[in-house]
Amino acid sequence: MNFSDLGTNYHLRREYREIKERKTMADTYNWLILQPGALPLQPDGTVRRDREHRCTAVLIWPGDADPCRENTIMVDPCFTDAGYEYAEEQLKQIGARFADIGRIFVTHLHHDHLLHLPYDVPSPHFRPFRPTDSLPGLTVEHCPGHDSMLLALAFRAPDERAVWIVSDAVLDEAWLRAWNFYWPNQYSPEEIVETWRSVAKIIASADLIIPGHGAPVEVTEALVRHLIDTFPTARHADHCPDVADGLRARAESFE
Repeated sequence: MNFSDLGTNYHLRREYREIKERKTMADTYNWLILQPGALPLQPDGTVRRDREHRCTAVLIWPGDADPCRENTIMVDPCFTDAGYEYAEEQLKQIGARFADIGRIFVTHLHHDHLLHLPYDVPSPHFRPFRPTDSLPGLTVEHCPGHDSMLLALAFRAPDERAVWIVSDAVLDEAWLRAWNFYWPNQYSPEEIVETWRSVAKIIASADLIIPGHGAPVEVTEALVRHLIDTFPTARHADHCPDVADGLRARAESFE
C-alpha cells in the first residue's frame, strides 16, 4: 500500500465518521421547556396557593437543525399569561419566535392542555402533528389511565438520553413518588391500574421524563428502587403485579 492509498483510506474513514455523526444527529431531537408545569394540589391533599395551575409546554426539533416552521413541534401549548412571557424569553435564547413554530401536538383533550394563548396575542397558524404522522426517531406512545387516549412522545436527545414527554401520565415527581393519581377526576379502579401500567411502561424505557405539571424527572436507580419499595402502598397495586415486575427489570438494568 502506498502513501496515496493511506491518504485515501484516512479521508474515507473520516467521511464515514462524519456521515455516521450526521445520521445520528438526524435521528435525535432537541427539546426546550417553553412553560414550566405547576400544580397547586399536592398528593397529600394540601394546596400550594403560591403555585399557578399550568401544564408543561415543550418545543422539540431535529438534533441536526435550527428550529423553524418546517421542523418544530410544540407539545401541549396551553399558556397562561406568565407562561407565555416565559416562553417568549426561552424562544429568544434559541433565536426563534412563536411564528417560527410549525406544528402542535396535544397529548390529551383535557382543557388545561389544549391550545390557549393570552387573549391579546394573535394566534399563529399552527398545523397539527397527528399520531399517524411519521418522523424518524420520534414515536407516539399510548399511556392510558389519566385519560384513556393520552399519548406521549418519545425520542433520543443529542446526548443519547431517551426522553419521554408524558403529560399527565406522570403529573410531577412528587405525585410519582407518592404513587398517587389526580383523584379529583374520580377514576375507576380499572383506570387507576391503567395509570400504574403506564408509569411502569415509561420507567422501563425513559432516561428522562417530562411530566405534565412539573420539572423533568431523571430516571435513576434510586428513583426506581424507591418506586419498587413503595408500590405496595399504591391503590389497587394487588390488581397489577406486572407493574412491580417491570420496575424490578428496570432496576436490574442499572447493575
